[in-house]
Amino acid sequence: MDLLQLKYFREVARTQQLSKTAQKLHIAQPSLSQTLKRLETELGCSLFDRQGKGICLNHAGTIFLRYVEQVFTALDNARLELDELKSSVDQTVSLYVGSASMLLPAIVRRIQEKDPGIRLQITQQPPSPNDPLPALSLTSVHTLLPDSNSRIFLLREPIKAVLPSNHRLADRSALTLDEIRGESFSELVSGTNLTSIVRHYCERYRFSPNVTTVADTPAVMRDLLPLGPGIAFIPEYTWHDFLTPSMSLKAVSGMPMERFLMLSWNPESFQTSAVRTCRDVIVRYFKEYTQAHPVTSVQPLHNT
Repeated sequence: MDLLQLKYFREVARTQQLSKTAQKLHIAQPSLSQTLKRLETELGCSLFDRQGKGICLNHAGTIFLRYVEQVFTALDNARLELDELKSSVDQTVSLYVGSASMLLPAIVRRIQEKDPGIRLQITQQPPSPNDPLPALSLTSVHTLLPDSNSRIFLLREPIKAVLPSNHRLADRSALTLDEIRGESFSELVSGTNLTSIVRHYCERYRFSPNVTTVADTPAVMRDLLPLGPGIAFIPEYTWHDFLTPSMSLKAVSGMPMERFLMLSWNPESFQTSAVRTCRDVIVRYFKEYTQAHPVTSVQPLHNT
């Protein structure tokens, strides 16, 4: 077998459509089919199940795809490491920010100060299954994941309710679930880290918020919240700049919520010096952040 066969197989496995893959690869569909057939003959097994005019990756194909992906990952890593050896490596670093976006300007400034040659490609849209994984991902989850060779813990923070100062419950020292049932709520769009975490806790505590406003960014939510007047659940520390003098942050009795910020990467991909620099800067930034803000009392959890 050769790399061309593996390339064709990988593309068909991703799309599971011969005609679409042939168009993408700029080859005739019969030629693509013949290449796949030769590969299956060499392996001694079918990689796809034929279903009418369509095809579907079978169990053998799923196994083979896993190793093919490792082959191309290894080749990409070799190219990057050789480029770095020749001091011609691309200084571009892709960064997915699914959480703590309000801290992004300060983080970017730190990275630029550390190495002005680094070019950041920042996205807040989760990568699709067919897209290359970003070099680094800043995300959050509702439970602590222990540090590993693919991620590191950054911050643990509570999630509380925020409401405008003219809200009828604004003078309470703390809120209760019974008090906020039926109140209007604002939240970020579905699929964001924060929305997923809040919904997890709402299901745990059997609380169904009456969501009347959905925003695509924290800034939009902040502008719309006083117009409700409504309530929103936000992280206490990293969203500190979200609060205005006309807003009040409250704990909800009987509904403790928290999230854990993590920085992750693909351990199978070669980490260029630019990626390692960004990773170190982000980790250092959050270490200093916990020392300079009220979060100082919150300590990282250890594996249990």
